[in-house]
Amino acid sequence: MSARPAHAYSARGRDWVRSSVGLLIALALVLLASEGSLARAASATSDVLVTFTPDATVSEREAAVRAIGGVVDDEIKAIGVTRIALAGDPRAAAAALTHQRGVAAAEADGVVRLDFVPNDPLYLSDPYSGLGEWGLRIVKVDRAWDLTRGSPDVIVATVDTGVDANHPDLVGALLAPAQTLRNAGSSGCAISPVDDNSHGTHVAGIIAATANNGSGIAGVASGVKLLSIKALDCTGAGSLWDVASGITYAADHGARVVNVSIGTPDDSFTLQSAVEYAQNKGVLVVAAAGNCGTASSKCAQLNEPSYPAAYPGVLAVGATASDDRRAFFSTEAGFLSVVAPGERIVSTTPTYATWQSARGMTLNYGLMSGTSQAAPFVTGLAALILSADPKLTSVQVMNRIKATADDLGVPGFDTSYGAGRVNALRALSAPGGTYGAVYDTSRVPPTVPAGGILAATVKITNTSNFTWTANSAVRLAYHWNDSAGVATVWDGVRTPIPADIPINGSIDLPATVAAPKAPGRYTLRFDMVREGVTWFSGTGVRTGDVPMAVASAAAIGLGATYAPAVRTSSLVVGTQTLLAVTVTNTGTAPWGATGPQPVRLSYHWVAPGGAMVVWDGARVGLPSNVAPGSAATVQLPLVTPASPGVFLLRLDLVQEGVTWFSSQGVATTDLAFDVRAG
Repeated sequence: MSARPAHAYSARGRDWVRSSVGLLIALALVLLASEGSLARAASATSDVLVTFTPDATVSEREAAVRAIGGVVDDEIKAIGVTRIALAGDPRAAAAALTHQRGVAAAEADGVVRLDFVPNDPLYLSDPYSGLGEWGLRIVKVDRAWDLTRGSPDVIVATVDTGVDANHPDLVGALLAPAQTLRNAGSSGCAISPVDDNSHGTHVAGIIAATANNGSGIAGVASGVKLLSIKALDCTGAGSLWDVASGITYAADHGARVVNVSIGTPDDSFTLQSAVEYAQNKGVLVVAAAGNCGTASSKCAQLNEPSYPAAYPGVLAVGATASDDRRAFFSTEAGFLSVVAPGERIVSTTPTYATWQSARGMTLNYGLMSGTSQAAPFVTGLAALILSADPKLTSVQVMNRIKATADDLGVPGFDTSYGAGRVNALRALSAPGGTYGAVYDTSRVPPTVPAGGILAATVKITNTSNFTWTANSAVRLAYHWNDSAGVATVWDGVRTPIPADIPINGSIDLPATVAAPKAPGRYTLRFDMVREGVTWFSGTGVRTGDVPMAVASAAAIGLGATYAPAVRTSSLVVGTQTLLAVTVTNTGTAPWGATGPQPVRLSYHWVAPGGAMVVWDGARVGLPSNVAPGSAATVQLPLVTPASPGVFLLRLDLVQEGVTWFSSQGVATTDLAFDVRAG
C-alpha cells in the first residue's frame, strides 16, 4: 500500500506543499521475486528540517527549537539547513515552526526509497541475453575510447546505496567510500559505506568499471576516480537529510560530476539547496528523470515531476531501450535533458549477499533497468569530456552533451527524448575539431506566415577550436526542409557575428529568416557557415532544428480593411502631409500596439504601369491593441514621390519583423493622387 505523503510549509509565502516522504530512487531492478515493488513509505524519522532567516538571533533560534520540544541534532552548514530531533509529529512541528520568529522555511524530513518497474524473469534466466553491453555500442562509447578513456584527475561521485569496495572490476577506480546515512530506522540495516542493497554498485560499474582487464564489464569512463557516498540503507531507504548531505559532501571533496539516481515528486528546499550548492561550486549534477512514463501504483500520476531532475541546471536523463526507442517506463517531461540506455543494463553487483540478492539479484554481475541506469551513462560521458578538456565548466559540459546528442522522435527537443540520445563519439570528437557550434532555438516562434519574414533570436555557443571574429566569414544561416525532408531553401539569409566569440563563448544573435511561400509543415534548420570554406553541418556539426508551421493569412488570423479620410486628390512633389485612416481588424488574431513585433500602418507608392516607386513608406503605430472586430484611427504621415505624375497610394499594414499583411493575401486599399511640381 502507498502511504499518504506528508506535507511541509514555507514561511517564504509558499502554500502547503508535499514533503519528500516517498522520495524514490529512479530505478527498475530486475528481480526474480514476483512482488518486486516497494511502496512509498511514511516518514521513519521524527526530524524536522529548518532554514532560519539570515538575521535570526541565537535566542530566536533557541526559542523556535523549544517551541516544538525539539533538540538540534545536526546542521548542513553549506546550505544552512538545521535538523531538529523531536518525539512528536514532524509535520505538525514543521507547520508550528513557520510561526516562529526567525524561521524562513521548515519541512518534515522524509524517506527515500527504491522504486521498481515491473520485472521480466527472463532477464535473470539469461543475464547476458546476447546483448552484452549494448548501451556502450549504441552510444558509441567504444569508439570514443580512441580519444580518451578517462583521467584519474577527474572525480565522479555517486549518492546511492554505497559500493562493494572489493569488487575486482571496481577496486582500481574507487576512492575511499563515504557515507552520510545517519539512521537506518527499523530496517535492521548496518550503518556503513558498504553497499548492502546492490543498486549503488550497479551504478558505479556503469560509470567506472575497469576496462580491458579480460573479465567482467567495462565502465563508460574507466580511467576516472569514483567517490561512492552512501545515503540509502540496505532497503534503498534514506532521508532528505542524508541525500542532501551526500550531495554537499561530493561538492566539498573534489567531485566534478555527481550522479543522483534518486527522484521524488515532492519539491524540497533542502534538496534544492544542496543541488544549488554543488552547482555553485562548479559541479555538474546528473539525475534520473523518473520511471513514471507508464501507469503504475508507484506513481501518483503519469509522468509526474521528479526532483532533483526537474531543478534548473540539472542534467535530467531519461531511458531508451536497445531499439533506440523510449523505454516504456521512462518519464516524459519538459525538464528532460537527454536520454541514454536504461533497459536491460548489465553491470557490477556486490560479491556478497545483499538485501536484493535475497530477492533474486545475482552476485558479481546482474541486469537492471530504469532511468537510474541511464543517468550513470551520461555521468560517465561527462567525465570523459572533462578528462579531455578539464577547463570546461559544468554548463559547457552539459551544453555539449545536449548539442551532440542524436535527435530522436520529432525534430528538435521533445518531452520523450529531450535533446536526443547521447552520442559519446560526437561529444568527444566534434568540439575538438576545427568546427563546432551549439544552437539554442528555444526562443524561435513555431509559426510563421507563408512568404513572411521571421525575426528570430538564436543563442549560439562556439565549440570550434578558433575564435569567431566580428563580421568575418563565419556567419549564421539556415535551410528550410519540407515534411519529406527535401531542402526547399538551402542557403537562407546570412547573419554576421557582430562581436568576437571566443571558444566556448556564446551570443544571442538576432537573425532574419524568410519563410517559404507555400504553407505547410517544415523544419527550419540553423547552420553556421564559414564563407568560401564549408557549412559547419558538412563537417558533422549538428544543426539547430525547429519544427515550423508555415501558415496562410487565414490560418494565422490576419485580416484588415482600410477607410481613409481623403480631402484632396492633389499633392505636391517632395512634401509631407497627414492622412487619417481608420483600420478595422477583420481577422481572428489581435493586433499588438507594442512589444517586439507590433502592428503598424504603412504604405507603398506605385506608378501607373505597376512599377513600385516606394516600397517601404513611413509607418505609424496603433494607439492601443486592436481586438478582432475592433477599429482604430491613425494619422499616417505621407511623403510624396520625388517626381511629378499620377501615382497609386497603397495602404498596407505590417507586423514588424514578421510580414506585410498584403504578403499574406490581405487586400490593400489603393488611392490615386496627382503629384504636381511645387
